[in-house]
Amino acid sequence: MTIKEQAYRAHAFLRARGVASLKRSHVHELLAAAVGYSTHAAFQHDATWCDMPFSVTGIDPDLSAIRARCQDLGLPADEGEQIVEVLPFFLRDAGHAPVRFDALIAAIEGYDDDPDWLEWVWHVVEPRYTASGRDIEHQRVLREGLEQAAERGVSAAHLAIAKLLEAEAMLFGDEEERMRRQVMREGTWTSPFVSFAEIEANGLRVYDKHRHHLLAAARGGNIRALMETAQRYGDPAVLEQAPSDEMDPMAMAEIAAEHDDIEKVRFWLTVAAQEGDIGAMRELILGYGEQGEQAWVWMHLSRLLDDDLSQDRYEAINEDGSPYDDDIGGAAYVGGYEGINLKPLPSEADAAARQMARQLFAQINAECGPI
Repeated sequence: MTIKEQAYRAHAFLRARGVASLKRSHVHELLAAAVGYSTHAAFQHDATWCDMPFSVTGIDPDLSAIRARCQDLGLPADEGEQIVEVLPFFLRDAGHAPVRFDALIAAIEGYDDDPDWLEWVWHVVEPRYTASGRDIEHQRVLREGLEQAAERGVSAAHLAIAKLLEAEAMLFGDEEERMRRQVMREGTWTSPFVSFAEIEANGLRVYDKHRHHLLAAARGGNIRALMETAQRYGDPAVLEQAPSDEMDPMAMAEIAAEHDDIEKVRFWLTVAAQEGDIGAMRELILGYGEQGEQAWVWMHLSRLLDDDLSQDRYEAINEDGSPYDDDIGGAAYVGGYEGINLKPLPSEADAAARQMARQLFAQINAECGPI
């Protein structure tokens, strides 16, 4: 059953129960209202339907929202009450499950601590295989809805498509490296649209489709996509975005360093240090010459975090940098780093640095809980 077929069947279901004045376009509005959206347009911007039964979602259709939408659409009061009574039965018995784009992405990435995580959605995105290969019939309704949303420019839908294809696209490492060299050389890139039908006919096109949707999500301003295009292809676009909580400070510092943007490297290292990243504090002092009172702020903060920057941190490691295991044995190497020795501050300046460190420590505790 396609998205249009669901609306067609819901329309027939309601008409058979005496709702004579209902238009087909009204059905989309009522289905959206039933699952918590004020309009069908709002639903399309945030979610789509998928090939799972509505009953698995645990969603209780919103009766008051259905009633209000019937009134908005100018339906007769008696027909509206009939819709309120019977539409939930259609959804539970024959309806598709509604799934948010962000929930799809969280399920694909497997982060069960993500606020968008819904366990049942994993079964939507779970790869299915037959004896002859990937089951291309799986989730056709979802794919149709995602491509329609992508055509309307919904960046989260573009990213969801890219995530669905990511595991297969990663098999094309040589092509990714070629594209990375091009982006680093030219500073820009494009990627033509490829449909799901095309990759079903030619599996080699999966990388092209993944790349197209990842780029489209990034160009739509999706921060997660911008971070990924930067890391995969060296795309500098994320550096032009306003700072956001969605940006990982150390990852942003690495991206800025790759593009020789020293000002942004220092900015993001400072953000990371303020959030308690000891490596960022160390890099600011040793790599970027942070001196005086500010360097002591980091030193005092590191001590409050029980990771004193003035202490040597040496350990036995293997040749590849992994921790040395006595039970395995073999050659051991020295890893780690030497403690930082700062010139003492005058008492007044040191007191100010300590106060700033305490304020940052309190802020870290407030945001992350007790350390």
